[in-house]
Amino acid sequence: MKIEEADVLVIGSGGAGLRAAIEIHDSGVDVLVVGKCAKRDAHTILATGGINASLGNMDSQDSWQLHAADTIKDGGHINDTDAVLELCKNAPYAVRELEKWGTSFHKEKNGKISQRFFGAATYRRACFVGDVTGKAILNTLVDQAEKRKINFRSEVYIFSLLHANGKVNGALGLDIRNGKFVIFHAKKVILATGGHSRMFARSSSRFWENNGDGISLAYNLGARFMDMEMFQFHPTGMVYPSEAEGVLVTEAVRGEGGILTNTKGERFMDKYDKERMELSARDIVARAIYNEVQEGRGTTHGGVWLDISHKPKSYILKRLPKMYDQFKKFVGIDISKEKMEVAPTAHYSMGGIYTRQATGETSVPGLFAIGEVTSGVHGANRLGGNSLAEIVVFGRIIGKNVARQSKKDSFIPIDDNLIKKEVGKVIAITKQSGKNPIDLKKEIQKVMWKDCGVVREGKKMNQALSKIDRLRRYNLHTGNNLKMNEKLIAALDVRNMFPTCEMILRSALFRKESRGAHYRSDYPYTKREWKNNVVCLPENNKIKVSTRPVTPVPKYVSRHFKDKNPSHHLLE
Repeated sequence: MKIEEADVLVIGSGGAGLRAAIEIHDSGVDVLVVGKCAKRDAHTILATGGINASLGNMDSQDSWQLHAADTIKDGGHINDTDAVLELCKNAPYAVRELEKWGTSFHKEKNGKISQRFFGAATYRRACFVGDVTGKAILNTLVDQAEKRKINFRSEVYIFSLLHANGKVNGALGLDIRNGKFVIFHAKKVILATGGHSRMFARSSSRFWENNGDGISLAYNLGARFMDMEMFQFHPTGMVYPSEAEGVLVTEAVRGEGGILTNTKGERFMDKYDKERMELSARDIVARAIYNEVQEGRGTTHGGVWLDISHKPKSYILKRLPKMYDQFKKFVGIDISKEKMEVAPTAHYSMGGIYTRQATGETSVPGLFAIGEVTSGVHGANRLGGNSLAEIVVFGRIIGKNVARQSKKDSFIPIDDNLIKKEVGKVIAITKQSGKNPIDLKKEIQKVMWKDCGVVREGKKMNQALSKIDRLRRYNLHTGNNLKMNEKLIAALDVRNMFPTCEMILRSALFRKESRGAHYRSDYPYTKREWKNNVVCLPENNKIKVSTRPVTPVPKYVSRHFKDKNPSHHLLE
């Protein structure tokens, strides 16, 4: 097997991994980025609407302290306070850096970056490139990585982390294109693998991504996890045709004035949040749509209507070009003339690996993590626009820290026996006969969507645990080809999904209240005694669940919790 060596190995080629790699390189440290996707095709491109930063270009009253207050308030007050402060203080610098590097943010006539409303934001804070912001940012970061000649490996599936002497010292991968195993040897390893929204049948992610890769890699080494029950269901995803089900309909549609109505023509958000209406927090809007459908006021495809047709077509083409093309392609409608049919879709993982976010350190020595694979900064509900801010802010901060630490360390020799064992497990999968892993993957997703989705209940989640345990016992049939074998990739995905699903379910059962995106019909109220984090720790093939106190919020931030949103927040 080929051995590739670098001081730091970054697993994940999206915005978080690339920003970290750039910082590591600029600190004089050798870095290698390994991605499962093609170089410019990471999940970051699906973050469309904007990146938050309190520039104050549209509303001069905005501040990073108010940004922090919004983040914590709508995060259910269980955010990692220190991480939030770092995010909000550093976001303006991150946006200006991206602009300097070539990201073509929409500008006002005065030359300043435009900013739009996103749900639950007190002021206009989201900087954007039409509705392709994530793609523009990813391309900027790839350009910067190429300019620096940073080493890059695409379409490699990392299936195991290497460790020796109690520390992580590399990873094992399968080159999807040629079917060859690759050994990556490093002093430090960073997980920037994204979230796990593909645990659910309806998801805004593409089928090959966000299958819990990073969660499983860390779980197998006994890492600590936090707030795995906190999963965001975006209010607006497409509902048909089947190939488009779950595809994101960006929050920017509502930020630009989109209105939600049910089949009776009622603008129903006034029943759920009269102040903020369509621009309420994502969990509130998602449950509102769910409720309207459950009570018989939904469309034939189980959704509601989202209408932006009152805006001029030229405005829509300028501000929402991707949405215009998306509905033309899949449904054949012109959104400047017709309504869009939408419903909630699994979108973002607030929970994940527990880290010290100022350093990126996990509970496993030598292993770091950044972005959606981690927990803490978003608490119980993520604000739209904060995810892109998180990856570039913490990519820079954590990259700098990892580079500094790696300069002090030496390479730890690779454990050859561990390599034989882990490769042997993959080979063993190809020799089985049994169930099609693609079908099994769909079964897991259906269980999670039905029993642990937008609205949860204890009895159903216990049933889901039993179902997941039953599905775990199947042998899988993949065929013995290692090259371009979609069944083998699905089998590896399924292997990652089981611990991820179990931690989501056990955490959701443990938290006997409703808070943020976690809503339990059997415990519908938010309780003061549950204002803490839920921690999962793998121990002896079991998951130990406990709580962790939340860090206090400084007064210069908490004083903004009672601020009322200005009247112009409703719609521009």
